[in-house]
Amino acid sequence: MTRTALFLLLLPLHAPADQPERWLVELEHNDGIHLQFQGAELELGSARVEGGNAILRPGVWLAIDSEQGVAQRIRPLGASWQAEDRLNWRRAQDRLLARQGDRLLLARLGAVSLTPDVRLINGLAADLQPGRQLVLSRNEAGRLTEILIPNPEDESE
Repeated sequence: MTRTALFLLLLPLHAPADQPERWLVELEHNDGIHLQFQGAELELGSARVEGGNAILRPGVWLAIDSEQGVAQRIRPLGASWQAEDRLNWRRAQDRLLARQGDRLLLARLGAVSLTPDVRLINGLAADLQPGRQLVLSRNEAGRLTEILIPNPEDESE
């Protein structure tokens, strides 16, 4: 087998890494260059913004497709998220409804598995209380990897 043939065989293995990451988050700040969220930010770049730049104000929930830290496509999230959003996210912010053993029930995302290898950032397992906003991150395979607990000292909402 030639090197070229081997290279072509390996190309599909790397294709998913080039796919955009979907973020489902509430915008905290927009300075015209960066979009800031709980614990993260993206460059606005020349992203296609559905609904116009007027939607890029604090408190608006957004679905953002990003590549290498730069937003590519931005659209507002309605009260009920689309099935595609609930399935294909890499970073999402949601409210915890209940914890049932190794499963978290979230208001919009539904149930996610909490395995021992999930990192808790800025809090402990005891902080996973109903009503609390959480920011969840998943890897390319769709497995939960991190949970950011913003303001763990505050009471659950």
